[in-house]
This record gives sequence, structure tokens and C-alpha cells, in this order.
Amino acid sequence: MKHGHHPPTLITLILPLLALLLATTAWGQECVLLQSSPLKPYEEARQGFEKAWMEERPLAGPKSITNGTLSQLLLSKQPEENKRALKKQLQNAQLVVVIGDPALDFVRDLEQTPILYLLAPSAGKLPANFTGIDLRILPSRQLEAMSRLMPKVRRIGALYNPAQSGQWVQEALMNQVSAIKPLLFKKVASPALVPEALNSLATTIDAYWLLPDELVTNPQALQTLRDFSMANRIPIISFSDKYLKAGAAVAITFDMADMGSQAADMAARILAGTKPGEIPMETPRRQRVIVNTQVFHRMGITINEAAVDEIYSGGIAP
Repeated sequence: MKHGHHPPTLITLILPLLALLLATTAWGQECVLLQSSPLKPYEEARQGFEKAWMEERPLAGPKSITNGTLSQLLLSKQPEENKRALKKQLQNAQLVVVIGDPALDFVRDLEQTPILYLLAPSAGKLPANFTGIDLRILPSRQLEAMSRLMPKVRRIGALYNPAQSGQWVQEALMNQVSAIKPLLFKKVASPALVPEALNSLATTIDAYWLLPDELVTNPQALQTLRDFSMANRIPIISFSDKYLKAGAAVAITFDMADMGSQAADMAARILAGTKPGEIPMETPRRQRVIVNTQVFHRMGITINEAAVDEIYSGGIAP
């Protein structure tokens, strides 16, 4: 029997293909996306991350990321008895991306695994293996958006509790926009003083800036603020679209999908070899201006429609 050329066996065909598959997926196969729950903002951020992830070109490694390289988990759906095993799985990941405070709290004790977080306002101080996107839009960028949307607005006021919003107020005062001056911030020591403090602003401001401060976002204060706004035709500028139903005229808030995309860019850098501690905390790249046109119409205020990203379609609470 002659020993000529043997036809390739199945194993000799599969091995090169398997090696190629591993080479093209190894860059991202150990990345885990841990989402707190299916809340709409989390979902939008996840979708933005996922889309950018599939298009991402890492700084080192293969030319592109292929399908199947990202493991996605929903923390709220994990049974309690599985969480210890899940924690162990995350410890061995090359990168864990967490969306929301519950997911971040779950991984706080991971001291070696690179962690990237977003949409976690209660992040606080974290170790060097953590980095993320700070959940705030710089005051100067918000003021610029206000100026574009409402060109005739010159004086903006707000009530605040120094213990909660003092630093924010100082930052805003140091980064004023030339078209909007002055900023009239008034300290308030207790919720009971809100009505009187608002009345003192009635003839001195063109718009009211609602800050993320419990003193003025509790239900009673919000109702007082809404009555003040309608009676004096002073539009409320809020930081979240959830206040549009309560009578706010506009929300300057986060672009959740773009925040997810921004996180994917940061993830690419980490998986390419940059340590999380070497990537400074970032602020959201983009913001969205969502307008409640019903309120502006009632007040007879004209806005620059070119500055609007979205029209609020919900109703106003009675």
C-alpha cells in the first residue's frame, strides 16, 4: 500500500477554525455587562453600549469585536442562591460593566477586577480598579442649553440647601454664561420657608432652575413651585424628564444611549490594557433637551425649536 497524500480529517479542519474563532473573540469574551433591572434608562444605556460595542475597534488586539463576546446579566432576575456563584464569575472577568446603583453595590467588594460603571448616582469614593461616568451635566453646559432654548431669558433663579447643593451652586456661579446674568440663588433652611423664598424671586427672575435638592423636589415643595410657576409665567427648568408631568417646562437631561456608547469607548481602552485608575471619571458627552410645549404655550413663551431634542408627549398632572 502506497503512503501518498491523505485527505484532511475532520479534526484537522476544525482546529484551525477553532483557533481563529478564539483569536477573534478573546479580546472581549470575558467582559460582563451587569444591569441592575429593566428600568427604561438602564435599557437605553445598555442598548447604546451594545451597539457601540459591536462597532468598537479596540486599541490593541483583533480588528473588531464579533457577536457573542459580551455576556449580559440582569441582576434583578438572579435568584439569591445563585449570587455567590455570580460573584465568583465576575471576579474572573477581564472587565465588568455595571449599570445602576444596585449593580454597582453588588460589585463594590471586587478589589482586583476592572469595573466600569454608569447611571450610578450613589457611587461615592471607590478603589482604583473602578472608573465610570459621573451622573451629572456640568452647570455651564446646562446654562448654554437654556440660553439656546430661551434666548430672551436673562435672569435665572433657584432655591437650594447649602448642605446638598452648595458645591453645585458655587460651580454654576463660577461658570456663568454671558447671555444669562445674574444667577439668583437663594438659600433655604427648611421646606416651610419655600413659599416665602419663592415669592421673593417672583419679580426678579425669568426662569426657575430646579436643582437635584430634596428641599425643593419633595411633593409639597413641587406643588408650591408649580403654582408659583404658572401664576408668574416663570418656566421651570428641571434636571429630569420625570418633572415634566409635574409642570416643568423643560428637562435638560442625559442622553442615555450616548452614555452607553461612551462607556463602550472606555471599555475598549481598559480591555486594550489601560488600568481603570488611569482613566479619569468622565461626565456625559451629550445631553437632551426635552420640552413640555403645553407649559410654554400656556405661558405665552416662544422657544427656539432648533434647540429641542424631544417634545414631551405625556400629560400634566392635575
